Amino acid sequence: MRLELPPRLSILLAAGLFSTAGFFMGFLDMNVWAILFWRSLFALVFTSIFVAMQKTSLALLRFDHAGLLAAILSAAATLAFIPSLRLTSVANVAVIHGALPLITVILSGLILAERVGRRTVGLSLLVAFGAMIILAGSASSGIRLAGDGLALIMTIFMALMTIAFKRSHVLSVLPMVGLSNAIAMLAGAAMAPGLALDAEQAFVIACFALFQISFGLILYAKGARMLPPPETALLSLCEVPLSTLWVWLAFDQRPALQTIVGGGIILMAVIVHLMAPKDRTVRTEE
Repeated sequence: MRLELPPRLSILLAAGLFSTAGFFMGFLDMNVWAILFWRSLFALVFTSIFVAMQKTSLALLRFDHAGLLAAILSAAATLAFIPSLRLTSVANVAVIHGALPLITVILSGLILAERVGRRTVGLSLLVAFGAMIILAGSASSGIRLAGDGLALIMTIFMALMTIAFKRSHVLSVLPMVGLSNAIAMLAGAAMAPGLALDAEQAFVIACFALFQISFGLILYAKGARMLPPPETALLSLCEVPLSTLWVWLAFDQRPALQTIVGGGIILMAVIVHLMAPKDRTVRTEE
């Protein structure tokens, strides 16, 4: 018997799992491309196991064009995300990711010709305001600026991936997740100066792959296919304050007052969205 979670809960759980990236990275003293290779390899293995456990027909493993695009965009987001965690702070990456709802709203309107409800736009602006408060407390320069740029690129790819997931009509998200991991693994292998790792590093990366990417991306993909892209992006913003919380608890990387205030605003926006009636998204006439 398969457990089907409500789409909103799937996105919230995915956000919680995504938020552990900085936590796992803090335990790894390795080249970022080697981390990318091994994390993607382990995730590909776990995804293959999930496919085998479902005992589903090959017909359910087919791609459509939107699913293929979602897998490519997911891999591209990963290629920007892992280096960004080394070049700038976890808080900065989380804050820049806070622009995801606004970017998704804008791109969704351009690509899908959708008119988004006023409340969703308003809450997205509130989220962006919270993100700006956090960013004001940690100005970047030099190497950090490059990390911030990669985090912004990652956020744009995530917004496009969210839209692609919504447009896909495939019956299983597992092939998309597997292909995304395969692309990222090949890219990591091509750029890593070496791929050696010890048993402790292998354990950390395996947990990183299983929880942060495999379970996280599967839950995100399932939820994103059943919700409007702006709503998916807004719910996923729980990741922003949680990302900072885990590294604070594990490595005593204490957030600034601006981070606490901005994170509180973001959480408030998400809670208001969850408690209020859903916006209706209307497609404009062509």
